[in-house]
Amino acid sequence: MAVSSEVRSSGVLRTLILSSSAFMLVIAVVASPKEAFDASIQGLDIWWKIVFPAMLPFLMLSQMLTAFGFTHAIGVMLEPLMQRVFKLPGHAGFALAVGMCGGFPAAADAVSRLVQDKQMTARQAVIVVAAAHFANPMMILLVIGGAFLHLPAAGYFLLMIHWISGWIAAAAAVRFHPAARNGSLASDSTTTSISVLGSTREQSQSPRRPSLISRMLQAAREAHSRDARGFGKLLGDTVSQAVQTLMLTGGYIIVFAVFIRLLSLYLTPGISAALWSSVLELHLGTYQISKTDLDSAMLMALLAAALGWGGVCSHLQVTSILRTAIPGRQSILYFILVRLAHAMIAFGLALSLWKPFSQYSTEAWAAWQTTAARESHPLLLQSFIPAYDTTSTIQIIWSTFPAAAASLGLLLAIMISLSGMLLWFTRRSSR
Repeated sequence: MAVSSEVRSSGVLRTLILSSSAFMLVIAVVASPKEAFDASIQGLDIWWKIVFPAMLPFLMLSQMLTAFGFTHAIGVMLEPLMQRVFKLPGHAGFALAVGMCGGFPAAADAVSRLVQDKQMTARQAVIVVAAAHFANPMMILLVIGGAFLHLPAAGYFLLMIHWISGWIAAAAAVRFHPAARNGSLASDSTTTSISVLGSTREQSQSPRRPSLISRMLQAAREAHSRDARGFGKLLGDTVSQAVQTLMLTGGYIIVFAVFIRLLSLYLTPGISAALWSSVLELHLGTYQISKTDLDSAMLMALLAAALGWGGVCSHLQVTSILRTAIPGRQSILYFILVRLAHAMIAFGLALSLWKPFSQYSTEAWAAWQTTAARESHPLLLQSFIPAYDTTSTIQIIWSTFPAAAASLGLLLAIMISLSGMLLWFTRRSSR
């Protein structure tokens, strides 16, 4: 009786807080319609001109590769690396690579597919989605480096810091997960992933164990037979699901753009606009930070921290996509702690490495600034201007898709090589 009354009181309190906040937001919008309209247009520009064309191919690619069994085959080769570093099955390696090359919506969508296909449990999905929460590399290189900073070399620096700090934060955070500490996380691995590689003792006891290529083909064939969709049906489902995910993302960006503008206008009018933007929405946050008059090292550190944090808007997008795979408040708390660790590690690395990096790259930056940034892509220097040519921007982003796909392949090759080295060292040390 006491428990039910406590639940009811907690629900009533939450309802009152949310309804009061929504009512105050409506009043603020009515009181400042022009500011709300301008903010919504800005959020729409970011989503339609940057996020939508950059994310659509990766969302479609990850879904189609999962349906054809590619993730299962890659999981066979990535098993040693993912088990040693993240204590996860090898299928998680593909989601991690998709997150690094496609951004957090694509990673969350890939994890959702793996959970639905029963390649990953809910507890494993919590860790994977926290480890694979990366910003889109096109956004870092083209938007932040080229458009915001007018310095594409800085975009490459931020991308490397973003990836390295993300791996460090995820590898360290998984050691503190309760399931990893009591050893139950490893037991959650699916039967397929356990039987694919297994332990070194099992390998020595089965002399006629199938070859690596045979196991990869078998895993892909079984996954494709379970999906059982034709190419036409798969293509239609992939397009509709990807667009639905991007519509959800666009709605979050527009709403948060209005919310940030009203917060800056009424709650903290004397504070820099970068405060709420960097905390709540990634694209607006990096844009506002790049406009601040700070030392170059501190500017890079704040941008790296904002990229590592990702913004509350991206957190809500991930939880919406994975609302069945991330149950409970403890899972959300773990995700937020990983994001904070990612932001702090990225801040420290960027602050300490920017000056050494800048000393050896001054001439390259000057060349990039005078040629690539101002001549090759002049449209990127006019972000959020109403006369912005949307068609040309989409062509620029799609023209970089082959390079992004090649980066995804290179990342998978590096991860497979590391996994093979770990497997070789494990076998050698067990002799």
